[in-house]
Amino acid sequence: MISFSCERLVPDNEEVLARVGSTYLYRKDLNRQLNSFVSFSDSTLKANIYIDNWARNQLLNQQAKLNLPESDIKALENLVKEYRQDLYNNTYRKVLLNKYIDTLVSIPEINSFLFKNKEIFKLKAPLYQVRYIHLPPGNVDQYEIQRSFQRFNNLDQKFLDSLSFQYYSYLLSDSLWLNKNNLTTKVRFINQDNFDKYTKKSQFFKIEDTMGVYLFFVKEFLRKGDLAPSTVFTPTIKKILLNKRKLDFTKEFEKDILQDAIQSNTFEIY
Repeated sequence: MISFSCERLVPDNEEVLARVGSTYLYRKDLNRQLNSFVSFSDSTLKANIYIDNWARNQLLNQQAKLNLPESDIKALENLVKEYRQDLYNNTYRKVLLNKYIDTLVSIPEINSFLFKNKEIFKLKAPLYQVRYIHLPPGNVDQYEIQRSFQRFNNLDQKFLDSLSFQYYSYLLSDSLWLNKNNLTTKVRFINQDNFDKYTKKSQFFKIEDTMGVYLFFVKEFLRKGDLAPSTVFTPTIKKILLNKRKLDFTKEFEKDILQDAIQSNTFEIY
């Protein structure tokens, strides 16, 4: 077991902490992995765990190189070489893309893509924008809550939000789009049998039963086959256009690299 104080965990010139065969673990390697400790016991525990794991990995690696067939070792070395090359190439691509690609996608670009690909963004099922409050039976603020719920201006929204601790459940963000499953899950009195009755646009419903009072209003709905709302398709289109922009840039850049190498005789085919 290794023991040290937290104050001594500073880079030290080639201070050896452990050895497996001809491979050494230095204190600087440990410091890079464990750069913050809660306490002395915490530092000792983490250090010993790290050293044990390091030793097991080194021993396993050495045993693998001794006992695996030569063909397997060559295949693995080729994979490591390819992976190393891919890491460099992909990291360089990301640096170039971050530097040169304009990430701003304009509204005309989005509209143009949408016009050409409307079928992709047609709804497979209806969506609804609603607001909903489930109040306990006999709530003393029921009249004021219902009035604000139906009128729903900015002051009403703040008022309703301030009383939300009184509600059993509620949905007051009526800019959100919900599907049928969302609604039947979140709105207690709606089920498969009465769904069509209560999901009519611009109608206010007040339902009372032994479980309390339900206030419900459908602000907007979209039918199956309608174009998806902009809050759904805009982020998707932006992502598609950005990915295409990145792909086009990468293809052009790699083509230019090859042409430049040929012209400068850096790359030749024999």
